[in-house]
Amino acid sequence: MKRCILYALLTTVLLPGAAFAGEPNPSADMDRQLELRAMELEIAQRESEIKFKEEMAQLELEQRRLQIEQAHRKLNHFRHKPHPVFALLLIGCIVVRILTAVWVYGDINRRNAGSGIWVVIALVAGLFGVLTYAVVRLGDNGTKNRK
Repeated sequence: MKRCILYALLTTVLLPGAAFAGEPNPSADMDRQLELRAMELEIAQRESEIKFKEEMAQLELEQRRLQIEQAHRKLNHFRHKPHPVFALLLIGCIVVRILTAVWVYGDINRRNAGSGIWVVIALVAGLFGVLTYAVVRLGDNGTKNRK
């Protein structure tokens, strides 16, 4: 009989605990759901931070590209065709050199004195070469008159 009482006592004590042990604990499920939700929020926050950083990097690249394009436009502004005045000046200088060389050649032929080197000097040195020729020519005239 003691055994029966002991079995009855054990079954009344242990059986309800065993019956409820198989059921999920509502507080444990809530804690787990809260942990999962916190993890999901943390993942979403990290994803948004990564997306923000990527967008900022894209904006910085776009800004640098615009700066480079502006600098390129400024450089191209100075690489345009030369001003027509400079072209006229260059043509004028060439014409003056040719005319002075023709004058020196004609003067050498008229005087039957000098050499063709003065024509080359007039072409290369321009007005400075013609002035040098004129000074040498004046010196030649003065010595010929004295003889």
